[in-house]
Amino acid sequence: MSRRVALLLILFVSCTKREAVTPPAASEPRPSILLITLDTTRADAIGPLTPAINAVAARARVFRQAYATTPQTLPSHSSMMTGLYPAGHGVHENGRYLGDQHPLLAERLRERGYATAAFVSAFALARRFGLARGFEHYDDEFGGQAVERTAAQTNERVLAFLNEPRDKPLFLWVHYYDPHHPYVPTYDGEVKSMDAQLGRLVEAFRAKAKAPSYVGTYG
Repeated sequence: MSRRVALLLILFVSCTKREAVTPPAASEPRPSILLITLDTTRADAIGPLTPAINAVAARARVFRQAYATTPQTLPSHSSMMTGLYPAGHGVHENGRYLGDQHPLLAERLRERGYATAAFVSAFALARRFGLARGFEHYDDEFGGQAVERTAAQTNERVLAFLNEPRDKPLFLWVHYYDPHHPYVPTYDGEVKSMDAQLGRLVEAFRAKAKAPSYVGTYG
């Protein structure tokens, strides 16, 4: 049986290139944050097929032993956004609702002056399930009766959003779903296509987001 793991990339990005992994001092401008989550992307898929992810990893702190709290999309992301295990936030499977008694990362960042936006690529993360709290913009429109969209389709909406003017640091969460059944054309093909779109996203975010310094983290 192949092992499936979620891949999490966190980028603190700007135009300058001060390489660091320490957070800015309280008196410094706050960095913009790009959170990218990749659904059902196996660890062994990262390599020759993923030059964009490799480029991020080359400048980042890499965690080679990282474990999802659960192998389902909604509860796993609920843990990322709350910092709690499923036993703590109460979401153990897809199709459930994350209660509003648990503060979310986007809520905390918005309280601290961040602009917040999310673009998700599958119905499992639709706003009705509770993860939209704290996001000023939460894009879960898949078109018609569709329940998912490709990274390319998600990116078109993300890149248009990044072109909008703003004067705050940005917390942007982008979720890709491509390496997922049904595989079109193949799992490796979907990984490669998703990686190309991830590269586009990172480049656009670096160019457009407001941030004082570069810090990269990849796990």
